[in-house]
Amino acid sequence: MNGNGQKRDPALMLLTASGGLVSALITSCASFPLGHFAVSQNNRLLDFSQIFFPRVVFGAIISGCFALRGYLRDLWKAIAITVAFSVAYFFSVQAAIEVSLHPFGLVSQDRFGEVTGPASVAGGLTGAFCIICAVSLLLNSRLTWQRRMLKALCWTPVGAVLGVVGWALGPSLGIALWQIVHSMNLTPPTETVRNAQGQPSHMFSLWALWQAGMGFVLGLVVNGKQSNVGELEQHESPRIITLMGKS
Repeated sequence: MNGNGQKRDPALMLLTASGGLVSALITSCASFPLGHFAVSQNNRLLDFSQIFFPRVVFGAIISGCFALRGYLRDLWKAIAITVAFSVAYFFSVQAAIEVSLHPFGLVSQDRFGEVTGPASVAGGLTGAFCIICAVSLLLNSRLTWQRRMLKALCWTPVGAVLGVVGWALGPSLGIALWQIVHSMNLTPPTETVRNAQGQPSHMFSLWALWQAGMGFVLGLVVNGKQSNVGELEQHESPRIITLMGKS
């Protein structure tokens, strides 16, 4: 419980974390079919729009989680969250690319262009800050903007940690997820386990860990429902004032 008479909602945190994992699995399963379709259509716009797909799914599912628990009732807010998540993914990918190409002396020259630890940190930080700010802005209307920004800054480093760990788990968690997707014939026909040990496995593990972890954080960041004491005071105070007026 926080100082404003609000208590955490464990069910929301579990729901948003599960939603993040589900969205990662959907993205993993749909990434190759969507890419193959875009190439077959020879449509540059469709090909470019694929970069937004992972967070479109993530944003839509997280919005649904908030709606199920009664924290989100307006359709425009759900759309705004989904759009914000999509833009956040684009910015996080660009941040990771920039650090990979211009590592500012953080890595050796022979690793330029690779996804290194600093690149994962940059991408994770950027994405986490953007989505936490968006959700807090739209759903924490009772807080001042200073407190919303403070919450975002406090929880943003979690995104960096999840980014680094998620990418590092490619050879284990990522390969396990790839094998599941491969068994459903949703990977390139010529792709083997050896090929998947490159970027595909790292992306699968990154999506799974980052989205599940940040889903939990988003459920934690949103103000919980009022505690019983707060609800009692809120409902009883007007009655007491009315009775005092009558007496």
